[in-house]
Amino acid sequence: MANVYLGNDLILDREVAIKVLRLEYANDDEFIKRFHREAQAATSLSHPNIVSIYDIGGEEDQIYYMVMEYIDGMTLKQYIQLHAPIELEEVLDIMAQISSAIGHAHDNGIIHRDIKPPQNMLIDQYGQVKVTDFGIAVALSATALTQTNSVLGSIHYLSPEQARGGKANVKSDIYSLGIVMFEMITGTLPFSGQSAVSIALKHLQKDLPSIREWKANIPQSVENIMLKATTKDPLYRYQSAMDMENAVIHALDPEKLHEPRFEPPNNEEDGTTKAIPILKEDTYTELSAADDETIVKADSKTSKKEKPKKEKKKKKRKKSIIWVTSLLVILCGAILLALFVLPSLFEPKDVKIPDVSGQSYQEALEELESLQLKVNKETEAHEEIEENHVIETYPAANSTVKEGKDITVYVSTGPDTVEFEDYIGEEYESVEKSLLDAGYQDVISYEVFSDQPVGKIISQHQPSPGDKVVPSNTKVIFEVSKGQETFRLNRLAGMTVSEAEEYLTSNDLKPKIVEEYHDEVEEGQVIDQNPAANEEVVKGQEITITVSKGGPEQPKQVTHTESFTVPYTKDPDKNEAQSVSIYVGDVNHSIQELYQEVEMITEDTTFKIDLTIAEAEEASYKVLRDDELLIEKTISYEDVKGE
Repeated sequence: MANVYLGNDLILDREVAIKVLRLEYANDDEFIKRFHREAQAATSLSHPNIVSIYDIGGEEDQIYYMVMEYIDGMTLKQYIQLHAPIELEEVLDIMAQISSAIGHAHDNGIIHRDIKPPQNMLIDQYGQVKVTDFGIAVALSATALTQTNSVLGSIHYLSPEQARGGKANVKSDIYSLGIVMFEMITGTLPFSGQSAVSIALKHLQKDLPSIREWKANIPQSVENIMLKATTKDPLYRYQSAMDMENAVIHALDPEKLHEPRFEPPNNEEDGTTKAIPILKEDTYTELSAADDETIVKADSKTSKKEKPKKEKKKKKRKKSIIWVTSLLVILCGAILLALFVLPSLFEPKDVKIPDVSGQSYQEALEELESLQLKVNKETEAHEEIEENHVIETYPAANSTVKEGKDITVYVSTGPDTVEFEDYIGEEYESVEKSLLDAGYQDVISYEVFSDQPVGKIISQHQPSPGDKVVPSNTKVIFEVSKGQETFRLNRLAGMTVSEAEEYLTSNDLKPKIVEEYHDEVEEGQVIDQNPAANEEVVKGQEITITVSKGGPEQPKQVTHTESFTVPYTKDPDKNEAQSVSIYVGDVNHSIQELYQEVEMITEDTTFKIDLTIAEAEEASYKVLRDDELLIEKTISYEDVKGE
């Protein structure tokens, strides 16, 4: 529901995470409430294993945000994938931290409801765990779920009471902690399936797989923690997260290592249906005290002797009594036979269900049908059992049932497969994170030079786009661009233009030639280059080389004779002289330097000067009389080029 950015706190000079509600949800009251709920829940908590909230803002241009503690590390799910199987001591240390954090939340009246390593648990580079994301947390005082007809939480870590749509409580978080502990020890989840419904049903119906079947060296005390935390009936789980934390801390104490396996109390009565015969006082006198199902028939002989009849009876009456008596005896015998003998002959026999797990379905079918059992086949995905082989039966192996009983055989369809996408052209770092979060076994890359920007995926070595893969069994290999190949440019100055061009083209560089006159470098030799020598360049780059045209070409010049008269202004009768100074600026002279000086004139005097003017240039001169500027003139090449 939000984007998370890495920011810098300018005042405290620290990195922070900024969580911003996406703009498309800015007008959705439900998402705004959820965002506020997370902020309120997190700000009420202060614990070293819970991500801290520094600031909250909102309703500015409909931008809702939280400034949070930045964790420099990875998700716990990524840590499990990178380090599985994790050492038992480390697992217990991590579980103690998480249990402590959740216990603190419970003490403050908050149920997390969404405990899961892929997103809501972070671990930094020092091994400290941080719990975050209280977006669907709920107060202990809440009376119902926050969404109608929906189950909140992540299905792989969902407690049975949440799976059936019941109210979450403290025990629900404890159940999720047990699943997290199982995943850290084994590197896999205890329940999987093709759909969320099938996984939820397993949380409801199936016991946690025995951890000691995975790792025989796991102490019973450690397995008992998971068994007690994930008991289906919340009544028999740990009473609090603190109790679970205490069990985790002391799990490896010597006196606990070999404790009995935890078994939740079983109060269910025997559900077998039994037929009980009708007992008559005049027929049966007692039941065996040793066995309530053993019926002892009373002696039917009488102890009294018949008195001799003194009266004679008619022969016909006597025969009738005999026939009636005989008929009654036969009838009673038939009744007794029907009640006790025939049922025992035709009653189905007891059968012990064999363990057919791991067998092919056909083998299991033949074995079960040979025991006069009816087989119903159900299929589901399984990460470890190959396709068309038996996962388990219901009732379970070694149960005793009657012949003709329906037995459900769960048959594996193999692990769940997904179609691998085409990631060519995407950023490797982003793709790597998403694939690891999706549960892929490993994601690696090797870099090559290319025209693509640095970090772009060039090709998929394995698997190919469109392949059907099992993420947990799939190693992904990408070819990633490290940009264009660079190399140091040689010094080209002093080479001839042909040598420089040959060097550049042989290294896939594009030469660009610029010519200029140079007094000291011979014509056809390189004067300069851009980029400079020893700079890094890439193939295809344009390199500018400056080539000498030799000494400068003499420009066209013209010589112009300028004539002017300097008047004499003093009294000629007194014979007082005046001085004249002339300054010339042309190709050969500088206007700053004195060109000609006449110290004494006593009459109007005409002067001639020669000006050399280059093409497109100008020449100038000025005349001073007794330091007074008398004439100042500029003449261009264009003015006199026709002379």
